[in-house]
Amino acid sequence: MPYVKLDKARIYYEIYGSGQPLVFVHPPVMGQLTFQSQRSLAKHYQVIFIDLFNSGKSTKHVSASEVEVPYLAQMINNVLTKMNIQSAVICGYSNGGSVATEFALTYPARTDGLILIGGFPEVSSFLLEKEFKLGIWAAKKELLALFALALPKAHFRSKREQKEMGRWIKRADANVLKDMYEAGERYVATERLKQLSVPVLTIYGKRDLFSTPYIVYFLQEVKQIDVVIVSQVAHQVPTKTPEECNAIIHQWMVRHF
Repeated sequence: MPYVKLDKARIYYEIYGSGQPLVFVHPPVMGQLTFQSQRSLAKHYQVIFIDLFNSGKSTKHVSASEVEVPYLAQMINNVLTKMNIQSAVICGYSNGGSVATEFALTYPARTDGLILIGGFPEVSSFLLEKEFKLGIWAAKKELLALFALALPKAHFRSKREQKEMGRWIKRADANVLKDMYEAGERYVATERLKQLSVPVLTIYGKRDLFSTPYIVYFLQEVKQIDVVIVSQVAHQVPTKTPEECNAIIHQWMVRHF
């Protein structure tokens, strides 16, 4: 299996295709299975899927400091270094977008472009705050079975896909998951967005009540930005409307790279 060893941790990744590197960053605990429908982009690019700590096949038990957003961005940087990849387009979904944003801000020389799907630079709106508080509460109660039921069901129609992701979520460490939610809730990048010097693509579902309020933040602060709204879907653009999601990414990549 393809792993990168970083200190005591083992980071699992999958890589397909060739060409412009395109790295996908998932939300807490969901793992790279989140992007299984994006594997078809390997027809055009070198697509890289990484399991963050406490997700999928990567190391589960880490300290609270190791799941802070800047540390996770550093982890991705170290993985790319081990893989001899000089620079890449970084694509983050939901809270994975915070890690992708931090990567672009911290490692601009290694960032060719930034794609955010349902992204937000801070957790400040009423609904998103409630969503994070619920996640923190459920993790504190060690309700991994609830996560294993709710997250896959919200993202996949296929029972097979739901079962596969649920199986990996049940193996996670509840305390680490709590730390990840708390780290995501604390993260704020809004005032630094103006520092982004690469092309940025943001994709939102038209029915997404959690993330769409943050569109204005990006439009106000980012110089080179494209905003695309996908109809007939809420937050789960990569899994519920994968064809549209992939087409949007591909068309944007062709224009810029």
